[in-house]
Amino acid sequence: MQDITDKYTSKEYKLSRRAYITECMFEYLVALLVADAFIAKLLKYLGASDALCGVISSLISLSFLFQIFSVLVMGRIRNMKKTAIIFHAAAQFLFSCLYLIPFLRADNGARRGIFIACILCAYFGNYFVTTLIYKWGNTFVDPHRRASFSSLKEMVSLFTGMIVSLALGYAIDQMDKSGDLTRGFLLSSICMFIFCAADLICLLLIKNDKKTETETVPPPKLSEIMRNTFGNRNYVKTVILKCLWWGGVYTTIGFLGTYKQEELFYTLAQIQIINIIACGCRFAISKLFGRFSDKHGFVRGIQLALTILAAAFTVNMFTAPNTRWLIIVFVVLYNISQAGTYQNMINITYAFVDVRYFVQAAALKDCIAGVFGFLCALGSGRLLAAIQANGNKLFGIPVYAQQVQSAISLLFVIAAFLFAQFALSHEKTMLQ
Repeated sequence: MQDITDKYTSKEYKLSRRAYITECMFEYLVALLVADAFIAKLLKYLGASDALCGVISSLISLSFLFQIFSVLVMGRIRNMKKTAIIFHAAAQFLFSCLYLIPFLRADNGARRGIFIACILCAYFGNYFVTTLIYKWGNTFVDPHRRASFSSLKEMVSLFTGMIVSLALGYAIDQMDKSGDLTRGFLLSSICMFIFCAADLICLLLIKNDKKTETETVPPPKLSEIMRNTFGNRNYVKTVILKCLWWGGVYTTIGFLGTYKQEELFYTLAQIQIINIIACGCRFAISKLFGRFSDKHGFVRGIQLALTILAAAFTVNMFTAPNTRWLIIVFVVLYNISQAGTYQNMINITYAFVDVRYFVQAAALKDCIAGVFGFLCALGSGRLLAAIQANGNKLFGIPVYAQQVQSAISLLFVIAAFLFAQFALSHEKTMLQ
């Protein structure tokens, strides 16, 4: 036991943990600029409709399908660190190129096509190695403190994200007002290039632990992987739980970027101020969520977060131009819930699946949940288009599509909470 403790307190393990935390921070900064109001601003500039903006913003869920490739080739990868760095770095730099598309000499239809191709390729590179990097980074974390470490990692990312999103949001708004929005896109691209370079440096600093080298351990056969994932009923339950959660998230979230700007009349800077307030609340509660999950288990942590998420979608059902301030309450509650769902949904894999199959299990789970989330987004996009085409009415009742979407999301979240309670809360978990 003493040797294990000494290992986690060693200088190289501490350096690797710090590098991993910092890498996650820079990755988060890039992710901020390809989500929500930022990406909606770019898509509207390229002439995309509200429904198309929502569907494209939800491509992230479909992109998790790319993780299936990591399951198929995992046994053939000889150098995990090298592979992770190559694919992740290429993906991050490709994300930064998205904001250079407005400078291409082509019509908006062609630009949108290039945008979709670029973002899909970027997500492929990113999610091909995402579970690998997660397992690699967590190799240097004490299993007894995994949830607490995850919350610390999240807090660092959130704090930096608040500053960057506000500064960039304000700068882009000013350039937009001066009639030179393309300068704002160029600024975004330059910042993303800087974040990508810093991300790469951090990955290089993480120790290439021998446990991540497949040549030291015979790779499991596909039949063995299937037996220890889909042959494990508790693992299948975690997949269903994540599907329900993502069904709720992707039915609504991808369509709020344009809603905030067009129907609720918020500027990009104002949206970032709201996001900062929400991230501040998530920052304040993140450590508590980590301690709660370490003490009571990942399932209870998820249930607590789902309760807050249900309250968020309930509030958003009543958010309209005359009650536009309610979007602030929604964003705050949604972000607080993320402190309990995001990391716990990943960590729960450790509780029910042998760590030898963590990468494959996490990848398969994300693939299935990602496809389900994207299908929900597609259906939600069709619903939004139909309601808008009908003059913002449903069955003759005046309503905004995002309010109806939030009601559907609420049903998904309630179903997820009940499923966690009856299917997973009483199952035996593993500490590894």
